[in-house]
Amino acid sequence: MKAFEHQDVQLCAYLLSEAKTPDDALIAWSSMQAQYPDLVGIVCLDSYRRSALPPSVKKYTNNPLNYLVPYFESEHIYFLEDDLLRDMFSSNEVKFGVDYTLMLDTNIASYINKLVRGESLGGMQNKIIPLIDEILHDDLNFDTLFYMVENVKNVINLIGNEQSSTISFWRSLDKDFRSNLVSLQIFRSIDCKEYKRTSNPKPIFTYRNAARRAINFAYDFYASEIGKEHILDFVLVQRLILLQLIGMVKIQLSSNRSARKKMADYFDYIHEVVGAYFDRESIIAHKYFLNRNSVGILNKIQKGMPISGLLKKLDNIAWDMAAPRFMEKLIISMTEASDGRYFIPMFVSFDNKLRELLSLFPVKGAIFSKSEGELIPLPKINTMDYFQSHGCGDYLEHLFSDSVKTERMSRPKPTRLSVHSCIKREYRALREVISPDKKIQPTQKARG
Repeated sequence: MKAFEHQDVQLCAYLLSEAKTPDDALIAWSSMQAQYPDLVGIVCLDSYRRSALPPSVKKYTNNPLNYLVPYFESEHIYFLEDDLLRDMFSSNEVKFGVDYTLMLDTNIASYINKLVRGESLGGMQNKIIPLIDEILHDDLNFDTLFYMVENVKNVINLIGNEQSSTISFWRSLDKDFRSNLVSLQIFRSIDCKEYKRTSNPKPIFTYRNAARRAINFAYDFYASEIGKEHILDFVLVQRLILLQLIGMVKIQLSSNRSARKKMADYFDYIHEVVGAYFDRESIIAHKYFLNRNSVGILNKIQKGMPISGLLKKLDNIAWDMAAPRFMEKLIISMTEASDGRYFIPMFVSFDNKLRELLSLFPVKGAIFSKSEGELIPLPKINTMDYFQSHGCGDYLEHLFSDSVKTERMSRPKPTRLSVHSCIKREYRALREVISPDKKIQPTQKARG
């Protein structure tokens, strides 16, 4: 039995989600009676005023550089682990490292490419130059993992093919994407001490060194056996989110019924069509049904709008909605691989709509298993309490009743192929809702 299937671990997760003080968190953790030394807890506490972010990182949460998009709801983070607690109780002071590596999104990665190549930044110069200057002055770690994941949608059709070599795979990638990857390697090799002294961005890597690193990293991330396995698992999750998103929009535009009744339809859709329930998307769906303007990234999708490009737009939104799940994977993998004892995921982006989307489901904390590679998020919003307060609790209870859950679990597990077929069918139904009087043309192809 996996750790998260044990009732005492589930109880600890609930108690942590309700914790407000360090004492509350310690009581919650001690409820497991040190039976799970492999587990790590991370929780944001209202009354814990110590910031987990150093000033050099915290500045990116405030104007004029407020471009940081964190996974957790606040910087007041408390860490829990059996070994750590033993050290705390045996010593007056315990010091441990936390990895604050910043991840860059596609937009910023593209501007770094322009900087490295000496090209114009256009109207973005006043944003990009101060940001890059601060990152270099503070000698902050950053990586390209989030950027790589954002671009899975552009390489997914290549991943399924056998690659004869790293070079052949590299040549199959988009030219601009390759240029960005090389420039990011050059940028990350800039001697920050030299830059702080002279303001001269002098990279250590030659172009050849940077290209070799970019070629190997791209192959390992996308095309190696381990990389391919992780990517395809992640793509399946994104496909399921897209399927939920299509249903969400279809239900919203199909009638003027109350949010409560639309939520009943949504849970039926989850059971009958998707076959997988996601907390985050269910909360977002309800907020969307209550007020479509509350989910800014969806509010322009209206009945009667032009259909052209809609599936691609929904697909891109689904990739954005999948971002927190990638950050959860990083909490586990980077905790093992980084120099710090723990890893706090955060990325830098100018995309306000993405920031707004993530804020609809604030995360209070997480518990993860280092050996099993699994994580359960602790949402700020207690899902059952939330739906009960809006008169939808009975619908959620029915979705997880023994008979309904058994029926759902008896079906074959979703695959990329089966989910793709569902997406095509449900998207046709959505098109009919948006443009009921127009002849339905063959649907666009969603990548993956």
